[in-house]
Amino acid sequence: MRKVVYIIFLMSIVLLVAFGTSLETTKKANFILDTKTKFFVAGKEVKIQFTSNLQATVPQLYIVHSYGKTLIQGTNKNGKLTFKLPQIYSNKTGIVSWFLIFNEEIVTQGVFEITPNRNKQTKIENYLGPRSILAGGKQSTMMVAVPTDGLDNPVIENTPVLIKNQFFNNITIDARKTKNFIAWKNIFSDRQIGKILFSTECKNIVTKEIDTEVCPNIASNFSIHFTRNHEFADGNQITTLSTSIIKDQFDNIVSDGTLVTFIIINQKSTILKTFGTTIKGIATGQLLHPDHPDLYTVKGYITGISESNSLFINYKPILSAFNFTFSDQNRTITVGPLKSFMNQLVPDGIKVTVKIIHENKLVATLQEDSSNGITTFHILADFYKAKNYRFEITTLGITQKSQLKYYDLNQ
Repeated sequence: MRKVVYIIFLMSIVLLVAFGTSLETTKKANFILDTKTKFFVAGKEVKIQFTSNLQATVPQLYIVHSYGKTLIQGTNKNGKLTFKLPQIYSNKTGIVSWFLIFNEEIVTQGVFEITPNRNKQTKIENYLGPRSILAGGKQSTMMVAVPTDGLDNPVIENTPVLIKNQFFNNITIDARKTKNFIAWKNIFSDRQIGKILFSTECKNIVTKEIDTEVCPNIASNFSIHFTRNHEFADGNQITTLSTSIIKDQFDNIVSDGTLVTFIIINQKSTILKTFGTTIKGIATGQLLHPDHPDLYTVKGYITGISESNSLFINYKPILSAFNFTFSDQNRTITVGPLKSFMNQLVPDGIKVTVKIIHENKLVATLQEDSSNGITTFHILADFYKAKNYRFEITTLGITQKSQLKYYDLNQ
């Protein structure tokens, strides 16, 4: 009997609580904002409190923060409603809008601000660019400093920042104030080349140095010259083309690796090229001597930027005439020995051509390379069946003609 009475008592209490909660959700609710603070410090606890006539029901607080949006479930202690902002939100600065929601309706709303924590150690992020500029004072690099508190929030507006830069013996310290989270300064190049070093300081916190390279400006016009062992067209030696020390308009030597193109035009208007890259401002190119007398016109270019003077290089013939003989019933032609300007044998590989002519018509052109000054040609009967031929032999720019040669077709 006592157990039945106890169960009935418990059920009555549950029904009373449920009935009371039902009444709270239907009666008109009043909410008074107790938290009058409009500013909170980042990293510290942020609470929004209300006084309400609700004793059990807890509405929700909707938060709109620069970090995101969320619904906060609060607590209700005898009509005192408390909503605590999550730590991830309270660590970040910015304007926070809140909306108190009861029975799916906004019953009140407001805003507050989370400000940077001045007690946290300041940090500075530096950004510098471009990291290379041309000398002359027309190009600049920008130093941007972003000071933050220990929670990575930008410091308050107008916080002083010292921007320092050094170039050779000049050290400049410029005080700037943050605006829109940053402090910045443009630094223009000098007429000289070198490195500009930068660092920043804010609230006695200093940064490491970073640098921008001041590079030579575009090259000015330059001159070229040549050197060679001799002036003969032997097809063997090398002529070396060299530039003067190439500089910009501010007398700075151009960067190593600047490409110089040497354009060579011969007497037949054939265009040749050789290239060189600068080392300490000087570029060199190499040019093989022709195997015949010629006059080269040479000019150097840094494409689209600058050019050199014109240079004329004359190559003299190494011989005025050469020997050639016929043997084996005129079927073998021996050219040479070819001798050079000191009466020495020419280098191996000198080209010799023979034009075979019949009745003033070119039949064939044969070409061979010399070896030990000698070149041999064979006029094969299976291919050349006419009774007579005339020959024109050319080497090292010299052409000599043979007499008409007769052939026995029975041989």
